[in-house]
Amino acid sequence: MGGADCLNTIRLLAAIEVLYGHAIVHLGIVDNPIIGGFIHYFAGVPIFFTLSGFLMCGSILRSNSYKDYLKKRFWRIYPELWLAVLIEVIVLLILYHQPISWPQFSLFIFGQGTIFQFWTPDCLRAYGCGCPNGALWTITVLIQFYIIAYPIYKYLHKKKFVVWLLFFVASLAVSSLTPIIKGNTPEIVGKLYEATILPYLWMFILALMLGEYKEQIIPFLKKYWPLFILATLLARNCGFDIRVSYLVLSTIFLILSVLGFGYRFPIFNVKTDISYGIYIYHMTVVNALIALGYRNDYTLMLTVFIATVIFAWISTKTVGQWGLKMKKKK
Repeated sequence: MGGADCLNTIRLLAAIEVLYGHAIVHLGIVDNPIIGGFIHYFAGVPIFFTLSGFLMCGSILRSNSYKDYLKKRFWRIYPELWLAVLIEVIVLLILYHQPISWPQFSLFIFGQGTIFQFWTPDCLRAYGCGCPNGALWTITVLIQFYIIAYPIYKYLHKKKFVVWLLFFVASLAVSSLTPIIKGNTPEIVGKLYEATILPYLWMFILALMLGEYKEQIIPFLKKYWPLFILATLLARNCGFDIRVSYLVLSTIFLILSVLGFGYRFPIFNVKTDISYGIYIYHMTVVNALIALGYRNDYTLMLTVFIATVIFAWISTKTVGQWGLKMKKKK
């Protein structure tokens, strides 16, 4: 089976969906019924998580060791993240005029650049939407997945399908405990739990399973991807889906449809993948507009999109390219 695909384009669309949703909510923009209708079904975060896991299988198999694998993940994530955090901090310091606790601010910067992106100190709650870059919570979860993906996949690789299926069901059971834990623990415990990989574990295990059986499943998905789009719509509208962080059946059908579409139409692939940059920059732009007093105008969507794409493109072509070179070094 050929390896050509348009998964870069799908990741880009997923990132734009997240950008659109955050801009609509935080800038108080009236949603466009046509665009919003499409966005409603194209869930960006599950696609982002699942494609990351799907593509991770090849990276794991190509790595010489766990250390080699982690090094590659580090150079893929952190150089661009650190640049994004630097720009976020500069913009915040220029536009924010409330008193700042510098010890808390220092811890905030440390958290943004490591694995604690979900934490915002009280002294920054009056800036923008109340969270300087709330979209970075996905980085917290993704890094946890990177850490556990290697041993999990090495253990399950070449195991029988029934073993994979049982592992997926077990991960779904673990993730389904989320509302129970949130409902029976103090609020702070529930929030910390949501910052772990556990509520989203089932998506990542599903992704690894799809990656393991890629050669067998992709030809089928290429042929029948429209049926999975129909199944996604039915699951979302017939009321029989179940929610485990996200709707389970809808997410599974959506992932199957985008994988099939991605490999069926490789001609649509974009050569430069700036999806990661869009994730890490768009809320910096949104919060800057809020701090400047711009809200309730649909034209702001264009401003957010253009500014974010510029930041993402520059970041990808400079620091991102450098990180990829470092990633390939032995």
